[in-house]
Parts: sequence; structure tokens; C-alpha cells
Amino acid sequence: MPGGIAKAAVAVVIAAAGVIGSTTSAQATPLSDPIWDEVSTGSHVGVYTQPYDTPANNLGYAPLGKGGYVKIDCWVAAGQVGNAGDVWYRTWQVEYANGSSYATLTQPWWTFAPYVDGAVDFHYHVVPPC
Repeated sequence: MPGGIAKAAVAVVIAAAGVIGSTTSAQATPLSDPIWDEVSTGSHVGVYTQPYDTPANNLGYAPLGKGGYVKIDCWVAAGQVGNAGDVWYRTWQVEYANGSSYATLTQPWWTFAPYVDGAVDFHYHVVPPC
């Protein structure tokens, strides 16, 4: 799983490529190889069966804290969470700072992007829309 420095370097390269003059539209399909995104906020990240923050959608895993990771491949605009936004990452695996990990192979999970990384991977087009 990539560290914070490698992830930051990728985001800078992608952002620079967009500034250099790319006129193509954003990628419209999920990444074929999901990326690891480090939980970098102080928020506790819940894991949900749908991109909506409701108790019925919560998988029941302990929330991820800073230093945990989520494996994501795209984003959707869905359930609004207070004033924080409505962007959710499609999530295939979670790894806690203590090393424990859970994965899904069939139905994706969802994590709220502003709580994961401040929605950086969304804002810098690291992951495409689903």
C-alpha cells in the first residue's frame, strides 16, 4: 500500500498534467486497479453498504481512524452529510492502523470522501466518477 509521500506525488503529477493543458474530459469509468487512500482526517470513517449515512446502511465495522486505509476505485455524489458534502468513495477493502483488514469481492462498500481524505482524491481527479 502506498505511503502518504507517494500518494502526494501522484496527486501533484495528476494535477500538473491537468494544468499543462489537457482538454480531454474526465475519465468516466472506475479505475481497473483500485488505489489505497490513507485516512488523513480526524474524523471517524464509517463503512456503508450504500452511499448514505444511515444506521441501516452501516456494515457494523468499527470506524476507521487516522492512519487507516481504504481501497477505492471511483466516487459518486449521493447522501449529503451535514454541511460536509455528498461525495462517497466506492470502497473494496479497509485496513485499520492496527493492521486488521476487511475486504469485499462482490458488492462494493462506501466511505464518505470528506472524512477519508478531505475529498482530495475527488478534487484532484485521482479517482474518476463511477
